[in-house]
Amino acid sequence: MVLKNVATYAVVITCVSLGYVKQQVEVVKLSYSLRENEKKVSELIDRNRLLLYNNMSLKSPQYLADMLKQNDMGLGLPNTDAVAKVRIVRKHPAPLARAQNLPDWKTNFVDVVVPKAQAASMLHR
Repeated sequence: MVLKNVATYAVVITCVSLGYVKQQVEVVKLSYSLRENEKKVSELIDRNRLLLYNNMSLKSPQYLADMLKQNDMGLGLPNTDAVAKVRIVRKHPAPLARAQNLPDWKTNFVDVVVPKAQAASMLHR
């Protein structure tokens, strides 16, 4: 009877130990895969930064001007003397200034309708 109890305890302890070892092996596997994923994310972030830098440098006006000069297209950046600054002058008052002259119910109507129309026009852009 004692031998049977010892054998039962040995089987139970062995099963619990095997379960614990299996859990620890899974934890180690997951930590390795987590480390690999972190390394991949780091590489992707570095690659993204490099591509953004290349994109911005390819869009720069100086780069475009150099490419135009290399291809002999006869185009280039304008001189500062050739650039004219334009001042915008409004001949008509702004629409909201005109709306202030309307009677009270018309102003409320404009306030209700105008934001919806602007929002709808922004969606279609």
